[in-house]
Amino acid sequence: MHSSKKHTLTNNRGFSLAEIMIVLVIIGGIMALILPRIQEGRDNAAVRNTRIKLGEIENKLNEYQADCGKLPTSIDFMVNDTADCRNWTSNKNAKNLLKDEWQTDIVYETSGDGFVLKSLGKDKKEGGEGPDKDIYSQSSADGVE
Repeated sequence: MHSSKKHTLTNNRGFSLAEIMIVLVIIGGIMALILPRIQEGRDNAAVRNTRIKLGEIENKLNEYQADCGKLPTSIDFMVNDTADCRNWTSNKNAKNLLKDEWQTDIVYETSGDGFVLKSLGKDKKEGGEGPDKDIYSQSSADGVE
């Protein structure tokens, strides 16, 4: 009688520390390339969304001026009725428009016959570059954009 034995190849070796380190370095390199792009995309989206909010506020300012014959003294006209103008009805739901995408209060000031409406940008300070740059509404008196 001839017995047949099955021979199977088994590899119990696993990965060496060097191989794992190489994979981690490659993944780190890929992440270093991708993460700045993701952050840049988020910043661009925040700037775009802030511009949209400024446009909506500007529309409300124009409506207020048409209804009342003058500009409001404060941006709170959007959410609180004022004694200054009985023709205007505020909207409590517009409260989300009073802050930019970085949760900073929108700046509103009257300037002569016009107004200044802006966001201070990501850095929440005057001036800046890129996403830190101040964002003005289209009809702002000081708007350079």
